Amino acid sequence: MHLIELYKKQDFVFSIEIFPPKTEKGMDKLKMTLEKFNGYTPDYFSVTYGAGGTSRENTHEMAAHIRHDLGVPVMAHLTCVSHTVKEIDDVLTKLKKSDIENLMALRGDPTVGTEHFIQPEGGYHNAGELISAVRKHSDFGIGAAGYPEGHVDNPDKDDDRKHLHGKIAAGAEFIVTQFFLDNTHFLRWRDKLREEGANVPLVAGILPPSNWKATKRMSEMCGVSIPQDLAEALLKHENDPEASKEIGYTHAEKQIENLLSEGVEGVHLYALNSLETVKRLGPKLRAAAGTSSA
Repeated sequence: MHLIELYKKQDFVFSIEIFPPKTEKGMDKLKMTLEKFNGYTPDYFSVTYGAGGTSRENTHEMAAHIRHDLGVPVMAHLTCVSHTVKEIDDVLTKLKKSDIENLMALRGDPTVGTEHFIQPEGGYHNAGELISAVRKHSDFGIGAAGYPEGHVDNPDKDDDRKHLHGKIAAGAEFIVTQFFLDNTHFLRWRDKLREEGANVPLVAGILPPSNWKATKRMSEMCGVSIPQDLAEALLKHENDPEASKEIGYTHAEKQIENLLSEGVEGVHLYALNSLETVKRLGPKLRAAAGTSSA
């Protein structure tokens, strides 16, 4: 089943993103944690892909576990970074054989030690090219990334939206945003895209801020602004981890409440494999999506 079918038949879709650990022990631990995540009945999970494909095999293993052992729809990430066209084709073939039907097609972040993305020799230049290749390969459901404040490499918001329209034209069926901390940016971005004719689901990515240092680092790395009141609160309690976490969860809860009131089509929770995060935010998101899991 393509995930777009969930967005077509439900007013709101609740999804959780995880990342695959690098060790076998870590993978086993996450599989146990996912059993608890699944108690909050997300509509689907997504599994990230390490820079340069460093977690390629673990992404595949975890996605297959979710799909077959948990029986929950899953979306595996795939990036252009460090891969040739042939390598991408091999990954797609393997995913298809494992009955993994949905992909998040991304350009990917620069590899460690580099500041900017470099097109691999014999590889793809951007997400639009990757989406076209996925569409030609097999019948995958395809998601793509959106950036309410503009991609960090392209702060021109108008131009960034043009790239997004290109990804939709290439075959992206829905868009999941990078995390944002101020809903105003998402809502303006959403409304502008609708005015420009984008008619695919636009899903809000939510990442609860955990502390000042981590939030500032992520903000700078992703080009995401921090609301002044949130920054002041996290700074005030930067030496109090529990207070900082509470500030972050409260902020995320308020974001979600506002997004729901604005009729958002889904929330994609960047859980960072944290059971505490899913316990705190999962019930509200599950309630919004209804009592039955697709």
